Amino acid sequence: MSVRGRSIAGLASLLTLSACASLNPMALTRLAALDPLEIAPEQMSVAAVMPVPLKLRTGDVVLHFAMEAPAPYGPVNEALPLEIVSGDNAPGVSASPSFERIQVARVAQADLARLAAAQAKARAFKATGRKDGKGSISVTIKGGCRDGAINPGALAAEIFMRSQADELYFLVSSVNLRKLLTDDAIAKLPLCDPRQG
Repeated sequence: MSVRGRSIAGLASLLTLSACASLNPMALTRLAALDPLEIAPEQMSVAAVMPVPLKLRTGDVVLHFAMEAPAPYGPVNEALPLEIVSGDNAPGVSASPSFERIQVARVAQADLARLAAAQAKARAFKATGRKDGKGSISVTIKGGCRDGAINPGALAAEIFMRSQADELYFLVSSVNLRKLLTDDAIAKLPLCDPRQG
């Protein structure tokens, strides 16, 4: 098994929205250098540049860490809803405040131990040298809300990532949300709760 190789394949599809998302060529190099088993859970974060008026809420971005391996190492299947925090401190990410907003998603404090335990199981299995397992890690956006009327035209979103708190975010993918969602689906996005910022 190559947990790292399979995980990198999962990271390469970091945004599992659809084939309409484009992967930044530099991201492939950065992703290939990552070892998802060694990323400290509290250091990993994703930054999204979303078109105004779209917003992400806590739970709209999900980190999925999975591994198929024989007991006692597996199976592992952790789906962790990421918490949205202020996007004011996202080094390497820029946006035009008039029509874009930056939001940062990270593993919630309550879920850090779950992710660390999943990584520990995967590392323990990898250390056995066995090749009869497989694993993946991915980040998906599964929801969102709007805090105003959605204008016609492109709804461009960009996804960035970093694996250490002292590094710049790097661009992973860009997508026009209109190519992923029907006009009807976009129109049905719920209004954001003003109490949630």
